Amino acid sequence: MKRLNHVRFLGLAIIFSLSIYGAQSLAGERIYQMVGDITALDLEYKTVVVEVPLAGKTFTVGGPLSSEAVLERGGQSAILADFQVGDRVTVKWEATGQGHVILLLRAKKT
Repeated sequence: MKRLNHVRFLGLAIIFSLSIYGAQSLAGERIYQMVGDITALDLEYKTVVVEVPLAGKTFTVGGPLSSEAVLERGGQSAILADFQVGDRVTVKWEATGQGHVILLLRAKKT
């Protein structure tokens, strides 16, 4: 009987450990999409800062472009140099352990 209790305890401990590990791996990285204004660009380091109005406050999205980032201006493919401070953009970004990574930057034609 005592051995059965040890086996049950060990089984529950394994299940608990796996559920914690599984929950962490399922959480993964989060991807968001917002609309805001570019407040800073750094062409050399391929970074961008976008201020997003959010519930009466401002949320700052800033970080490097992903190596697969999609850049569009007026429905056409673009490069970072095609964007300017003050442009209204849609920004899609990923929250990672190292910060924000920009996946998409899209501006309407002006």
